[in-house]
Amino acid sequence: MAQQDAVEQLKDRFAKPLEELEQRRVVFWHDVDGSFEDQFDALAKEGISSERAVRFLKLSGSNRFVAKRELYRLHASDDFLVYTTEPKDFSPMALEKNWLADIEIYSEHFQADFASLLAESLGAKDAAVEGVSVFRQFFNAADRRARFVKLMPQAETKADVALGVIGATLGASDLSLETIVRTYLVLLCEGSAPLGQLSKYGADSLFASLVSKRIGYNGDLLSRDDFAAHLLLTALSTQLPSEFLEGLEGRISIPHGQPCLNVVRAWMGDEKSLVVLFELARDTERLCSLPKRFSEIPLVQLQVADVFPCVNECILTSLLGSMAQGADRFDEALQIAQRRKDLKWFSRVKPYFSALEASAHMQRFYREHAQGFHVAVARDVWSAYTNDWYMMDFWYRTFCSEFDRCGKSSFDVAGDVTDELENLAAWVEGVYVNWFLSETNRCWVNAAEEQWSESGYIEGVPRQRRFFDEFVLAGSGDVKRTLVIVSDALRFEVADELAQRLERATAGTAELKSMQGVFPSVTEFGMAALLPHNSMGLRESEMAVFLDGDVPVASTEEREAALRRRKPKGRCIQSKTLLAAKRSARKQLVGDADVVYVYHNKIDAVGEDFNTEHMVFDACETAIEDLVALVKSSVNDLNISRVLITADHGFLYTRNPLEERSKVSAADASARVVKQGRRYLVSDEPSVDDVLFVKMNMDDIDGGTYTGLAPRECVRIKKAGPGDNYVHGGLSLQECCVPVVEFRNRRSGAKGFEERQRAGFKLLSTSRRITSMLFHVELFQTEAVGGKILPAEYEITLLDASGNAVSDTRPAHADMTTTDETARVSRIQLGLKAGRQYDPKKPYYLSCRSKDDGSEAWRQEFSVEIAFVPMDDFDF
Repeated sequence: MAQQDAVEQLKDRFAKPLEELEQRRVVFWHDVDGSFEDQFDALAKEGISSERAVRFLKLSGSNRFVAKRELYRLHASDDFLVYTTEPKDFSPMALEKNWLADIEIYSEHFQADFASLLAESLGAKDAAVEGVSVFRQFFNAADRRARFVKLMPQAETKADVALGVIGATLGASDLSLETIVRTYLVLLCEGSAPLGQLSKYGADSLFASLVSKRIGYNGDLLSRDDFAAHLLLTALSTQLPSEFLEGLEGRISIPHGQPCLNVVRAWMGDEKSLVVLFELARDTERLCSLPKRFSEIPLVQLQVADVFPCVNECILTSLLGSMAQGADRFDEALQIAQRRKDLKWFSRVKPYFSALEASAHMQRFYREHAQGFHVAVARDVWSAYTNDWYMMDFWYRTFCSEFDRCGKSSFDVAGDVTDELENLAAWVEGVYVNWFLSETNRCWVNAAEEQWSESGYIEGVPRQRRFFDEFVLAGSGDVKRTLVIVSDALRFEVADELAQRLERATAGTAELKSMQGVFPSVTEFGMAALLPHNSMGLRESEMAVFLDGDVPVASTEEREAALRRRKPKGRCIQSKTLLAAKRSARKQLVGDADVVYVYHNKIDAVGEDFNTEHMVFDACETAIEDLVALVKSSVNDLNISRVLITADHGFLYTRNPLEERSKVSAADASARVVKQGRRYLVSDEPSVDDVLFVKMNMDDIDGGTYTGLAPRECVRIKKAGPGDNYVHGGLSLQECCVPVVEFRNRRSGAKGFEERQRAGFKLLSTSRRITSMLFHVELFQTEAVGGKILPAEYEITLLDASGNAVSDTRPAHADMTTTDETARVSRIQLGLKAGRQYDPKKPYYLSCRSKDDGSEAWRQEFSVEIAFVPMDDFDF
């Protein structure tokens, strides 16, 4: 086949017309091993059909003068095919001894031995022919040749050929060191005997040389444990000082730290085989007792290491455990948690770090208010809660939610982490229930009790019973339609998160306000208070609330009738009906109404059910998602520009139910009770016990002479049914502080419109010189996340002038909410790619690119000045 190909190629050459200015065609056929001599003789006898005469010459050691005379004098205008067993050699020494040098220089050349023909078919250069010859057995199969060409379309050296053979044999996707090492180890883990395959084609020794030269591994290539331990520990040596790796020197090659780190980081980006890397890392952790070693390293040193998953676990165990004991490590915990977000394996323990962050915020609040809560004026207590204190409710909810996610996680996490998280959960519960709820409630009751007893509300705070006039009507002058969403049990801290979500997810603005809920803080009273009315009454016979004497408001239809007494076109709709309807049907549901009440019930529905009350914090997240969807639908489908989101009441929730001895009984009130809940009593007797209970004046409730009672502490009243964890009806700030979120849609260019934008980074590092294979850059997050400033994730990498990456790519999260600018600084470690030379005279560019859409935020010019860069030679 090769002989036929050679002859046909030669015939094709002579059949081609001459180029402009060419007088004839002379081709030197180099057949170094003489395997085509018979074919030349047969061709010379047969001749070549051409428009021009083709003459044949076979060179030998004694006919050079004769050949020159033939070429120059006798047939100076004819085409020639000159056969020789000598290689093409234009070195100065060879040319000096070659009588035909001047002719060879301007002539064409044809390599006719098997290796040359094969090399030509593979797109390889002349210098790669020797390599092709070495791996002749490999190239016997068409499928292997195809894999080789795909990986190495133009081999220029014999080392290129060797690398292509190794990659094609292993089935690598490319010929980078990172991919070849990863592919080999994956095959080794799968039991595919990759070294045996390489040995079959004589490439095993070259692979051994490759990994020895480039990553410093000289051990047993059949041992996945030894190979992986060397790779991972050598990579780790770039992240930890050597004193913390004492005793592991036999498994580490310090000079090869950067190439090994490049291999590991590239592997971390390959989702298909990431589980194999994780298993190898776990095996190395056990083999070298790394968790014990890491547990003794200061966290300031350990926080930057991300080669091994157990680093996260060691950090978590340390921080969770000490904070569970009350140690003041909240600043350290928050800083380390932020740093770990940009490192690998974080996603496997993300809920643990999120729980850690929540507890750190709670601990900071605890330390900042260590002197207690000493506010004497009720409206000032209200202001303190709505501006500051409520965040403890948010962080408690966040901690509980993340704690649950940890329990549901499918990722393998060390048992010590789980144990310490449970210990921290006990601390969180104690601080929240026994300190925060207890102390803030005591402060609140002491400040408000007198006003409650006298008037049934506190002065200086908007009231829920005036919601329609002071919120719905007061701000509706510039809009055609107002949508009011009433979300059952949407407490203040959940509404705050909702307002932030609306700011991020829409073009509008969301402002959070508050009002004091009606007593008792239960659905039938709260829903009634939100509708237009002059009076509210309670009928003991029916235990139902009526407006203005005889207007019932228990059902959606009844509430619509009550609304239409003030707004004849008003509508009341259930949220599930609105969300389930198509766009055209939604418009029909609303019609020409100028005020629309939409009732949403997610939180209370879950909390009031004994089987699901433990999931109430999950319901809060679902409620937020529902409400954002409702607002978007209202703006986009119904052309509504103003939306009010409020609630009938809030709620109290504690993860651990109270013991029976911590509850009070309705009998302790020493009065006849006409209505009772877990957190309130309504009596028709004016004189009641006020030792365990706080009195609430209910003179403005028609239908009888009522007195409200609520436990002084955040405890429950003994009652059958659900309510061990989730309750409402009382006077705690969490129950009676009702949120009002006013959303205004803003069109681009309109007054008040503010464009949403991603938080960005600015390069802080002043030096623009890179002098080592590993280098660091400092980034400053220019804006705190919040409002229209959205969190963002970027990718940082170093590029050459052509836009090719010359370093690894590292993530950077711009998601910090702190207003402290010094805390918004990140330090990113990058590593230059080995196996290439860096020109100090050429520019390189640090690029910051958005991970969301791939747009480049900025690029800054750098120079790379490295004295020596290891090259890719591996002794072939």
